[in-house]
Amino acid sequence: MNSRIIDKATGITRIFCVLFLLLLMMGCEAPLDLEGVAQVSKTPVKRFDRFQSAAKHGETLVVVGFNGTVLVSDNGAKQWQRHELPGALDLIEVVACDDGSFAALDATRRLWVSIDKGNRWDSKNIDTEDAVTTLTCAPDNKLWVGGSFTSIYSTEDKGDTWTSSSLGEDAMFTSIQFVDELYGVASGEFGMLVITSDGGESWEIGPSMPNDFYPEATLFLDHDNGYAVGLNGKILRTIDGGVSWTHEDSGIDAPLYGITMHNEDLYVFGEGGMMLHQKDGQWRQIAHGKPTRSYLRTALSVDNRHLLIAGGAGALFLVATQD
Repeated sequence: MNSRIIDKATGITRIFCVLFLLLLMMGCEAPLDLEGVAQVSKTPVKRFDRFQSAAKHGETLVVVGFNGTVLVSDNGAKQWQRHELPGALDLIEVVACDDGSFAALDATRRLWVSIDKGNRWDSKNIDTEDAVTTLTCAPDNKLWVGGSFTSIYSTEDKGDTWTSSSLGEDAMFTSIQFVDELYGVASGEFGMLVITSDGGESWEIGPSMPNDFYPEATLFLDHDNGYAVGLNGKILRTIDGGVSWTHEDSGIDAPLYGITMHNEDLYVFGEGGMMLHQKDGQWRQIAHGKPTRSYLRTALSVDNRHLLIAGGAGALFLVATQD
C-alpha cells in the first residue's frame, strides 16, 4: 500500500482518538457547584468585612465598616440585616442620638443619617476639604464632627446646614465626646486635648497628654475622670479633667484601638483580637474564645451580661462578661 495513504490514515485515526478522549473528559467532569458561593453571599457577615464602630438605641444595634457596610439587629445581635450604602466608601464611625436616629460618618466627607432604626439612610455632604475623622451626638441631638487641622463641624438639622470652626493647629482629632449638654472633649494627634464648657460655642486647648501620646480612642466618664488608649499597649488615665495623666500598666505591648464602659466596668480592645478588662484597679487580658483573625476596634454593651465586639476579617461576636 502506498506509504502516503498509510500516513494519512494514521493521522486521521490519531485525530479521532484525541477527540474521543476530549469527549470522555467533558462527560466525566463534575458540574460547577456554586451552592457554597451562594450561601456565603446570603450571610450578613463576610470574611472580608472590616468593622469600625457600633451604636445602640433601644433594641436596635447598628455596626458600620468599610465599603459602605451597615449591619442592623433588633434582637440583641442574634440576627443581622445587611445594607451596603450606595456610593459610600469607608464608614468610620456610627452614633445613636437620644431622639432615636443614627448617624454614620463617611471618610469621603459625608454624613449618613437614619431615622427609621437603620433601615434607610440618607447622605448629606460636609462642606470641607479637610479630612473628617470622628463623630458624636450630643445630648441635645446635635451632631459634631472632628477632622484634620483641628477642625470641628456641627449640625442641628441632621446635615442640611453646618457650622464650622478651627483652632488653627496642624493636628487631627481622633475622638470627640460630650459628657453632658455643656461639657465636651476632643482629643487627637500630639496628645492634644480640646475642651468646651458651653455646649460647643467655644473650644479651648487644654494641657497635652505626655510624650506627644497619640490617642486611638478617648473616653471621659465625667468632667474629671477620663482614659486614653493607643499604640504599644498604652493606657493613660486622668482624674483632673486632663490637667495631668498617669500611665496604667496594661501588661501587653499590642496596639489598642478602643475603650468602652459596660456595667460600670471598663473594657479595652485592639490588635490580634486583644481584649482587656479593668478589675480592682488592674487590667487583665480576657480569653474571649472567639476566632478573631485580625484587630478588634469597637465594642458595645448589648445587655447586662454581653458585649458585642467587632473588628477586622469579619469579627462580630457576642461575648459573655464577668459578673
